[in-house]
Amino acid sequence: MNPIVPIEDTNNIRMADFVRINTDGTIYLFATTPSALTIPAVDASPFTALGALMKISDTSRYIKSTANETTVTVVGIDTTYFGWMIGQDIKGSQIEMWHGFFDTEGALITTGGTGGLYQFFNGYISSFSISEQWSEDTRSYIGVISLSASSIQLILQNRTAGRFTNNNSWTFYNPTDTSMDRVAFISTINYQFGKT
Repeated sequence: MNPIVPIEDTNNIRMADFVRINTDGTIYLFATTPSALTIPAVDASPFTALGALMKISDTSRYIKSTANETTVTVVGIDTTYFGWMIGQDIKGSQIEMWHGFFDTEGALITTGGTGGLYQFFNGYISSFSISEQWSEDTRSYIGVISLSASSIQLILQNRTAGRFTNNNSWTFYNPTDTSMDRVAFISTINYQFGKT
């Protein structure tokens, strides 16, 4: 693979996306870079270079943390790998994404962030889809994998936890708990505080 020569004498921002997927201890690393890169501060293994074959949809980014979803699409995959993809525990796997910025020489700027990478998404894969597209250039089918992920904040926002202050809720966890036995009775009483 020939590395892409950066455009010189411009003030364009050169950026790449880095993705790490953890499926029960097996870690997969992908990047939109033209060649494999190792970022020791993030992971000891190199990020596989997918270049333009990987696209990450836009997510809402504000100064404060927000709940959002995003989609990662990988195209140009050999369709023989679909069986492998279906056999993995992709749904529910942790996914982390970073941005990396490059100087005019095409080298990763490593000052700042975590080894030069700035994390913009941390969450879990909620669903995935696999499809095939006919490529007229190669006269064959190519695979497309789309992963939808929800951020941790969105998952926590939809979480239900805790107990109600009633007898049924407390005895559900401990049948011998009597601390809420009188709540129903107390809620019907009108106390006249300060009256003699």
